[in-house]
Amino acid sequence: MTTTQPRTSVDLDARSVTRTVRVAAKPDAVWRAISEPEHVAGWFGDGCETDGGGPLGPGTRGRLHFPGEGWFAFEVTRVEPGRLLAYRWGQSQDDPDRMTEAEFTLREDGDGTSLTVYETGFSGDTDDALRAALDGNREGWDIELDELVEYVESRTW
Repeated sequence: MTTTQPRTSVDLDARSVTRTVRVAAKPDAVWRAISEPEHVAGWFGDGCETDGGGPLGPGTRGRLHFPGEGWFAFEVTRVEPGRLLAYRWGQSQDDPDRMTEAEFTLREDGDGTSLTVYETGFSGDTDDALRAALDGNREGWDIELDELVEYVESRTW
C-alpha cells in the first residue's frame, strides 16, 4: 500500500488546487472507484446518489454527502472512459458562483496508476474568502485522495 503521497498544491492566480497520487492498482480499478456511485461513496464522503444510478457519464446529475457538511450537488461535464472524468459541483447547482470543476485524469504508471485531480473555478468576495475556499479544498483533497488510494488498494478488482 502507498504510504507517502505529495500533498495538494494551491495556485492562487489560477484559482485552482491540484494533487497527483499514485495508486498501486491498474487504471481500470481506479476508474471504477471514481465513476461508479457505489464506489465513489466508499471513499469520497459517505454517499453518492445519481439520476441514472449507473456509472457517471456526460450530463449525469447527482449529489455527494459528507458527514457534518451535508449534500453537494454535481453534474458530470466531460468523460473519456478510463482516462478523464470532470464534474461541476458545489452547494447549489442554481448558483454557478459557488460551483467549481474537478477534473480527474488517470495515466497508467508501470504496474499502477497516476491520478491527478485539478479543481478550478474558485471564487470569493475578498482575497481572504478566496484563500479560505482554496485552502478548504486543498485540505479536502489531501484527505479524500488518501482515502481513495486506501480504498482501491485494499480491494481485489
